Amino acid sequence: MQHLLFALVITFLPLLGSAQFSYKVDTYQPTPATFNYLLLNNGQIEDNDTINEEILDLVQPMVTDSVLGRKKEHHQLFLVGWFIHAFGDYNWRALSMVKEKFVGTVRHHSRSGAEEYSEYDINYDLNFHLQRYLDRAFYCYDCQKKIGRQDIRKSHRTNYNVVPFVRDTNNVDISNYRMHCEMTPPKAFRAQLNYQFFPALPGLALKDHQNFGTEHPSMGFYGAKCLDCNHNCHPELHPYEWVWWLNLHPQKEKGKTWVIGLFYESSNRFRHWSHNPKTGMISIPFVYKGKNRPNEERSIFIEHLVLNKFEDAELSKLPLPQNLMDAKKETIEVNVSDSLGNSFPIHIQFSNALPTNGIKYWLSNLNWDEQNSILSGYFNLATSARDLYTTRITFSK
Repeated sequence: MQHLLFALVITFLPLLGSAQFSYKVDTYQPTPATFNYLLLNNGQIEDNDTINEEILDLVQPMVTDSVLGRKKEHHQLFLVGWFIHAFGDYNWRALSMVKEKFVGTVRHHSRSGAEEYSEYDINYDLNFHLQRYLDRAFYCYDCQKKIGRQDIRKSHRTNYNVVPFVRDTNNVDISNYRMHCEMTPPKAFRAQLNYQFFPALPGLALKDHQNFGTEHPSMGFYGAKCLDCNHNCHPELHPYEWVWWLNLHPQKEKGKTWVIGLFYESSNRFRHWSHNPKTGMISIPFVYKGKNRPNEERSIFIEHLVLNKFEDAELSKLPLPQNLMDAKKETIEVNVSDSLGNSFPIHIQFSNALPTNGIKYWLSNLNWDEQNSILSGYFNLATSARDLYTTRITFSK
């Protein structure tokens, strides 16, 4: 028995320990205005959708299969899907052959009540306060009008002679311009997602979910920009693969809490647009104010939520830097230093250790604003998951 206990300690001790990493400040510039928004309290951010969207727009997502495999995708209902695509031109049509990011505020949220064939969609309709995304919405509606497709249902017929297809750019009501973001998550994980990540089953409102607390959160999505010509060619981001937002209603405001997910579209409708394993990376902005703070006040807490098998070898397809951190230990001590003699310890805590090389972390774009005593930069996450990986990351104040 003593030999067994000793073997167990030797096996698991490395996972329970702490690792140490060092990073250097890259630049010494005034803190960008948008990064400064992260110093506002959560109530101030929630009260201003434009500021919330500006913060979310700082996030930089990517996936290895960012280039779409072909222009159109269609339903896969045996030969029926191919037939209506070939002879009726019912399909999804890419408006860009490269996946894109959209950031907006949720106007409407819905999900399927039951699975239809392989489809079980989690939907978010976005309106845009940022002009750069509103302009993209204009383009999508112009493409829809050019095609002029009508839904087969009379109740869903489209009048192409009114807003949003005819517009006065000096007097725009953003509620008329929406982007429909849609994705079917893997069936085996929907119940877990419902309780730990976002509402995925009938009956749970966004405002009642622990990761939202409001019906109209601002959110970021990354995926394929297309027109859904199975109906009237309305604009969609379908499927979305990265999704992220700030939870501005945590039980206790202890900093800035990001909720982030990477998904493989599991409905089998987009064989040339979404592939598994899902391999990608995402960069999350952060700021810390003050020079002489102990590391427990300058910390990052990473919670692994819903996930499945990591594909360790697939990470080699990403252009990763040196000095990578992983999730094999429960704590990591990071020291950021600059050429002025300043040192900034950061304590990284994980909810639990994961014995995998399929997820990596690192810091980048580190800037020290000496005049205002603000350290800013990006916390980067790279992973390759068979079907999905979701996480919650909290940066202390």
